[in-house]
Amino acid sequence: MRIIEGQKYLTTGDLGVYVNRSPATIAQWCKYSDRLAESGKERLIPEPLVINGQRLFTTEQALSVKEFAESKKYGLLAEFNRKRLGKRGKEIEKRVKARKQEQERRQEEKKEKELEMALSKVNRRAVDYTKRFQHIKKNL
Repeated sequence: MRIIEGQKYLTTGDLGVYVNRSPATIAQWCKYSDRLAESGKERLIPEPLVINGQRLFTTEQALSVKEFAESKKYGLLAEFNRKRLGKRGKEIEKRVKARKQEQERRQEEKKEKELEMALSKVNRRAVDYTKRFQHIKKNL
């Protein structure tokens, strides 16, 4: 915690402990928010005070960041991070797509197996009435 002109400020490390995230995650949120602000969109987290390259957040901003951390959906920053990683990000993107296709294929197989099981249960209960009532035909 830093006190500047009587105002208390939290560093990214302090804020990370407060919101139960790493300082690197807080830094990534800041970078992504900066990119959003440059493109004219709303920031994810409030803009910190930067002194000598260190990001400092007021207690009000810390509350806002905590609220964001609790409401953030998984994968929100995935595309941003892949672009930032460059070539490695493209490889990760390929693996993610392959994994998604594999999951879809497994779901299809699972549905087919469930359908086969359901049909086999129905077929076991089905009765061949032509053979069952042959004795009735003979007696008529």
